[in-house]
Amino acid sequence: MICKLCGEDRKLIKAHIIPEGFFRPLRLGSTVLEMHSNTNGALPKKSPIGIYDKNILCEKCDKYIGLWDDYAHKLLIQNFSENFAVYEGSTKAAYKINVYDYEKLKLFFLSILWRATISSQPFYKRIEIGAHEHILKEMIINGDPGGTYDYAVSLAKFSDPRIKEMLDPHKTRLNSINYCQFYITGFVLYIKTDKRNPPDFLKEFCLKRDPPFWIILRDIDRGKDGKIMKDIVLKAIQK
Repeated sequence: MICKLCGEDRKLIKAHIIPEGFFRPLRLGSTVLEMHSNTNGALPKKSPIGIYDKNILCEKCDKYIGLWDDYAHKLLIQNFSENFAVYEGSTKAAYKINVYDYEKLKLFFLSILWRATISSQPFYKRIEIGAHEHILKEMIINGDPGGTYDYAVSLAKFSDPRIKEMLDPHKTRLNSINYCQFYITGFVLYIKTDKRNPPDFLKEFCLKRDPPFWIILRDIDRGKDGKIMKDIVLKAIQK
């Protein structure tokens, strides 16, 4: 079969869209991981090792992208701590990462968007980005993360540390600017899919070459997705 990155006729593997390492914190003991949806009435999907697609990448290309996956996993999962929190008085206001590799981190986020849009897995069915797919593919092949506002990336984190569930990603608009939104182990990822610059309120929170990288703090009681995740957590506690 044809690898969708290198275009070669090679044996394809079970390639994760969101790396498996980001799912591990969601598995507690023998509990089977469940994927949930923002769509009303949608039932959770059991997924022991996360969601993979066996029709998109060969082993060589998966390992190539995997270098960025490993870097992001170490930064955002293994080494992420409350030491990154910034306070206004006694109130937590945001998170701040002072040391990071812009190229590796940005390419990780862009590769997630690209993998999601080429995947046929139903969990990613709401991610369709048209001509952006080819542009992202070329950026990934060339190892080119672009500038700050090229597919600008912003990251938020839910204030409640119990909130780590995965909801299905979808397209959204922020002040009329097109974005794709993903949920990754307590983080909410926003990637701009629009030629226009990010809205003014997000510009300070875009991933830049020069640190720091500011991460927005999100209240779980604001927004439909936060309330869905809170309900999932409460139901799990009651089991």
